[in-house]
Amino acid sequence: MGENWIPRVLNMYEDYPFWHTFFTQLGFRVVLSDRSSKDIYQKGITSIASETVCYPAKLVHGHISNLIEKKKKYIFYPCITNEKKEDLSANNNYNCPVVISYSEVIKNNIEEIRENNITYINPFISLNNKNKLKERLYKELSVYFNQISKKNKEEAVDKASYEQDQFKKDIQEQGEKALAKINEKGLKGVVLCGRPYHLDPEINHGIPEVINSLDLAVLTEDCISHLANLKRPLRVVDQWVYHSRLYKAASFVKETKNLELVQLNSFGCGIDAVTIDQVQEILNESSKIYTVIKIDEGNNLGAAKIRLRSLKAAMIQRELNNIQIKNTEDKRIEYKKGRLSKKDTILAPQMSPFHFQFLKKRLI
Repeated sequence: MGENWIPRVLNMYEDYPFWHTFFTQLGFRVVLSDRSSKDIYQKGITSIASETVCYPAKLVHGHISNLIEKKKKYIFYPCITNEKKEDLSANNNYNCPVVISYSEVIKNNIEEIRENNITYINPFISLNNKNKLKERLYKELSVYFNQISKKNKEEAVDKASYEQDQFKKDIQEQGEKALAKINEKGLKGVVLCGRPYHLDPEINHGIPEVINSLDLAVLTEDCISHLANLKRPLRVVDQWVYHSRLYKAASFVKETKNLELVQLNSFGCGIDAVTIDQVQEILNESSKIYTVIKIDEGNNLGAAKIRLRSLKAAMIQRELNNIQIKNTEDKRIEYKKGRLSKKDTILAPQMSPFHFQFLKKRLI
């Protein structure tokens, strides 16, 4: 690493270390589909059931078709309902609905799976309880691989869980080293937030490299979120694991002078309609700039580059003009039963006349 080294710490896919270690321990050779690309996307385009799904989900069709071309006998694509709960104070630890169920869409829409007599293994499982996971994997995999003992499968889960934890720790250590480097060299950085799939170069369209080219360090939320002290309760229901990290990352950025936050959003995902407001509120407490970049299959980064250059210019102007971060506190008004009277004004969203007839009768 030379003097001009700009840190860039990026995570890989969420649970890959776990599954790779698990199957390797059982004696299987793990074969991955090829790296995401437009060619991969085109391979699966005829089996995409709906244009309303996000680009990462559309790419799955191509990856499965790519595996079929490799002439492998088994394809393992589980439906993972719950991730491991990283933040015990969060409301829950779900995956998004598409991650949870898209394996079923693949099973029912890619006919080549049946035509090529491929054994498609897609159990519904959760990763938040290791003992239950052992039982679940033993039950599901015994249908296909009854020669592997229960003890071996349980030991494989233990080994895989350890490797997953070590992987997370490695990412956090790299994040801390990058922060130290940023402070030592007087650099500025961007915490690039999103879903685990946003680490795929085909999905993020090279935005991390664009940020780096602006002499800004790039970190992901999971390499610094463990350093945050997030004030709770939040205004939203915090029930997705990667969003829990997002809120903590925003809290850390809020307290760190030389960092800003950029959030990637694929296809205007409905869940992010909630997260965007909450993250903005957290950052507003310290007058931080909040940048959201919506991306999908289009790879024209002209608008994104303008947004990122504008962010850097704002960071520089803030420093040149010695603009100090203002700490503000969001004073919430809590409703208590019986407090409202006819002197109060209620602001209601625009709804249909059918809905308003009930609301009006209730308020008068």
